[in-house]
Amino acid sequence: MGGFCVHGGIFTMRLPNSYGSIYKLSGNRRRPFAAVITQGWKDDGKPIRKYLGYYTTRKDALAALANYNAKPYKIDGHGVTLAALYARWTAYRQERDKSVPRNYKAAYKRMEPLYSVPFVDITTLQWQDLIDSCPKAPSAKLVKVLANLLYKYAALLDITSDNRVTQVETPAVAKSTKHKPFSHDEILELWAHADDFAARYALIMCYSGMRPTEVIKIKNQNVHLDDHYMVGGIKTAAGKNRQIPIADKIMPFIRQMYSPEREYLLVDDLGFHPPTLSFLRNHYWDISDIPAIKNHLPHDGRHTCETALDNACVSKRTIQLIIGHAGRDIDERVYTHKTTQQLIDAINLI
Repeated sequence: MGGFCVHGGIFTMRLPNSYGSIYKLSGNRRRPFAAVITQGWKDDGKPIRKYLGYYTTRKDALAALANYNAKPYKIDGHGVTLAALYARWTAYRQERDKSVPRNYKAAYKRMEPLYSVPFVDITTLQWQDLIDSCPKAPSAKLVKVLANLLYKYAALLDITSDNRVTQVETPAVAKSTKHKPFSHDEILELWAHADDFAARYALIMCYSGMRPTEVIKIKNQNVHLDDHYMVGGIKTAAGKNRQIPIADKIMPFIRQMYSPEREYLLVDDLGFHPPTLSFLRNHYWDISDIPAIKNHLPHDGRHTCETALDNACVSKRTIQLIIGHAGRDIDERVYTHKTTQQLIDAINLI
């Protein structure tokens, strides 16, 4: 039970037994107050003391003791800064053949004001200030996602189990208006210019749901004309190496381009394969005179397909399988339950 003691002529409350102690160190120090706790006993009965840290005022030292007693953490990990923890986390991922995505690296750069702060000392308010300083909502969301991953790793190391970013609020991500589906009249206009490479490229996306780069990267060896499907995809686990049904409407385009002697399927009228989306846009899409092309971005074809499938009352799960976007309610069991023919039948409804 606590009593009273004298510090510099001032009566203060004695701390409870096993709560910890505060000592004022001698000399002219910037942080003269040390917070100490007992973490066991030696064979001779003497206590094993660990320093929580050094503080500018007694009040700060008391706050550190209060935080520790409320949620004890591993003292040996107390000095681990945010930067040090991130470095250990990246090494931990690499040991398990997991790379650190570029968006996580970008999120870490935004954490720079907290690099040198011991991870267990970062407060919820500091996280909130950091996230509020992000220029855009997606950036703020990524910072919180990365912080949660670091707290999960810190718990694994027994550094702390107190996740202080949980209560941090992130701004709502505005729904993108960048992409829009091709209208019915615009689709007819594309068909009227089907002899144009850019129009054919757009139609392939409109009737397959592929991303622009996915079309570019489809290899001839993965095109199964007789079975009406291709294998390809990028970006997500659900999108990679998926079965992409070939709609009857675009089958003539696919047959015309297909050649086992070439590596890639997509070629222009001269048999040239655009190597990147940037190249394709600069040399075909952006210089097209077709209004339907000029008024849209290449990615709009994918949105057109998704919208058309939904308008045709195709189930949400089938749509997600076709376009390669699993979603939260899709798991591996769905893939075994949906046959290729079902995907082909669905794509031919549009």
